[in-house]
Amino acid sequence: MAVCAAAWLAVVPAAQARTADIKVQVTDVSQSTQSGDVLSQNETPIAVNPANPDNMITGANDWNYNDGCAVNSTFDGGKTWSPTLPDGFIPGVTKYTNDPAVPGTGAYDAGGDPTIAFSPDGRVAYFVCQAFNFTPPYEIALLLNRSYDGGRTWQQTGLTQVSTGTGNGVSKGSNGQFPDHENIHVDPTNGWIYVTWAQFNGSSSHSPVIVAISRDGGDTFVQTQVTAGNVRNNQDQRVVTDPQGNAYLTFDNSVQGGKGTVIYVSRLQSGSSTWSTPYAFTTLTNPLCLFPPYCFTISGGQFRAGGTYPAPAFNPVDGRLYVAYADAKGSYGQLYVQSAPGTDLTSWTPPKAVSPAPADQFSGELSIASNGRLDLSFYDRRYTGNALVDVTYATSSDGGASWRTARVTDHGFDPSAWGVPSGAGFRPFIGDYNGIASTPTHAELTWTGVAEPAPYNLDIYAATVTP
Repeated sequence: MAVCAAAWLAVVPAAQARTADIKVQVTDVSQSTQSGDVLSQNETPIAVNPANPDNMITGANDWNYNDGCAVNSTFDGGKTWSPTLPDGFIPGVTKYTNDPAVPGTGAYDAGGDPTIAFSPDGRVAYFVCQAFNFTPPYEIALLLNRSYDGGRTWQQTGLTQVSTGTGNGVSKGSNGQFPDHENIHVDPTNGWIYVTWAQFNGSSSHSPVIVAISRDGGDTFVQTQVTAGNVRNNQDQRVVTDPQGNAYLTFDNSVQGGKGTVIYVSRLQSGSSTWSTPYAFTTLTNPLCLFPPYCFTISGGQFRAGGTYPAPAFNPVDGRLYVAYADAKGSYGQLYVQSAPGTDLTSWTPPKAVSPAPADQFSGELSIASNGRLDLSFYDRRYTGNALVDVTYATSSDGGASWRTARVTDHGFDPSAWGVPSGAGFRPFIGDYNGIASTPTHAELTWTGVAEPAPYNLDIYAATVTP
């Protein structure tokens, strides 16, 4: 434990890295209101209320007794957040609460992969959680819960089933079903809700990408399978929209094995029900795969995290779709950005490194403000000689031609020394994704960090960054 503490407390002065004109305010969400929580949370989406930017919601996989999707809300711009214990979880998902004597209102053993969005008027918050059982027939579902008060309260029952299935599905060699890494997007122009996921079923279609669309505020969804034929072994899918209501889907593809090595894009024209044939716009040199024991392609102690995955965002000012991702074109993984006109998804700029450094960068999250400012966050090991993990923020006001950066965290940590409960020990796992959202004046970031006591106390962290 002394080693874990030393890794966490290794401090590099923030003045060495933070750009003076970028202001950073960091909060430990899990500890901002004391609740006694000392267990793990990871995978941290963020949603900002468009009608009240001081109101935000984040979520996580939660390893407290509820064993479902955690949720925290703030109404003061992120200074304080609702407590994790005892009620900081989405109801209606699992059979449990955080009190062993009080049953939950859901039907499943566990939940995870949280994703969150607001309606355009800010009156409704949408939270999708993957729910599943540990015993045959392994029922699994994507459930949509709604809040009508900014995240203070949520539906106890009556959640919308976005998808359902049975069977312990995997990417290959299975007949089961397992919807993986669902992601939600709400079109700010018309309020349509997009939920996309990879359907791990292991049969002839090998994890096709599915998009479900609701045009009635989440009461019902219509599903479409976007991928088919040779475009299979897919994952890490996300949808964004443009001001005209056109939708854009990105995902990575493993080309019959290994971590995703090609990134695809597809477009759904406003008013249409048919997605365009997926177009492979970039081939990765050496994607970062942080999924031990199957793969771990960077140096140091092993841990699970989101290495390479595409993070899309649409720029309403220049009409271009931007995608950020990690790739090791040289000795280290770096964050790259490419873009293409929304009207021509075959015409992409070459990959451009955002902030080159002799250290690994991974788990990039991208968003774009209404004024065209690009905001990017990523895990970064540059501040400690490629040893410890920090968070870096990068911003561009010229369409990615140039970037300014700031170190968000003031000390790094060793993810291999922290993790989630697993048997009698722990499994190093800081989550497969983080969160970012942009407003005209600032960006909101969320990620998984650590706090004593080690090794289980993975916490949700948030930062308001003003460029």
